[in-house]
Amino acid sequence: MRILKKFPIHPSFLLLFLWFVITRNLGGFFIFLGVVLTHEFGHYFVAKRLGYKLDAFFIAPYGVSLNYKEKTFESSDEVKIALAGPMVNLFLALTAVSLWWIFPEIYSYTEIFVQQSVFLALFNLIPAYPLDGGRLVLGFMTGRCPRKKVIKILLISNLIFSLLFFILFVVSCVVNFNPTFALASCFMLGGILQTRFESKYEKMSIFKKKIKSFSKPYMLVVNTSATLGELLKHVEPNKYTVFYVVCEQSTKIIDEKTLLRWSLVYPYNIALNEILKIY
Repeated sequence: MRILKKFPIHPSFLLLFLWFVITRNLGGFFIFLGVVLTHEFGHYFVAKRLGYKLDAFFIAPYGVSLNYKEKTFESSDEVKIALAGPMVNLFLALTAVSLWWIFPEIYSYTEIFVQQSVFLALFNLIPAYPLDGGRLVLGFMTGRCPRKKVIKILLISNLIFSLLFFILFVVSCVVNFNPTFALASCFMLGGILQTRFESKYEKMSIFKKKIKSFSKPYMLVVNTSATLGELLKHVEPNKYTVFYVVCEQSTKIIDEKTLLRWSLVYPYNIALNEILKIY
C-alpha cells in the first residue's frame, strides 16, 4: 500500500500489466511503460516551462490524464500542455520510422514502440474527459462557453466512446480477441466515475518559497509591454527572481514581493507600463 501511495497506479493499468503477464509479454509491457512515461514527460516539460508544477502523478494505461483545478490555467497554456504529450509520442515514432531507412535492421526492435506510440497519441486526442483531446476542447472553448458546461458535454462524449469501445471488444471476442478495447471502455467510464486518479498541475506559488540566507538572484530584463502574468510565469521556484524593467528614461526594479502585491490587485493581462504609471 505504501508503494501505491508513493507511485499511484490507475487500476486499469494493473489489469493491463496482468494481461501482459498472462500472454508472457513482459518485454512489450516495459516498452509500453516507456511510451507512457515519455508521453507524461512532454506534459511535464511544457508545463514547467510555462510556470506550472506537477502536483500529483498517476500511472495510467493511456498516459497520465491531466486534471487542472478550476481557473488554474490560462486557456492557451492548457492547449499547449495538452498537446505536448501526444506530440512527443508522434515525434519519437516518426524519428524511429525515419531511422528504418538508414538502419533497416532496427525495424524488428522498434516496430512495437512505433505502434504503441502512435496508438497512445491518437487515443489521447479523443475529445473525452480527462484525455488530452478533452483538454484541448476545454482550452479552445474557454471564454466562449462556461467551463462546467463544456465538461458535461465531454462526459457525454466519454459515455459514447465507452460504448463504442465496448462494442468493438464484443466484436473482437468473435473475430480477433483484443482486451485493449475493454480497458479503453473502462478507462472512459473511469473519467466519469473516478476523479482521484488524475494528475494535477498547479501554478508555482511564490507564497511558499523559501530563500536561503545567501543566494544568487535570478535576474531578467523585460520591457514595459510585458504583462503581469508573463512575469509570474518566469518566477523561478528555487531562486529569488528580480526583474529589470527598461523604461524610456530609466530602469525599474521589481522584486517578488512587489510582484506578489501587484498580482493581488491587478489582472494578469495588464501591461507593466499601465501599472508603472500609478507608481
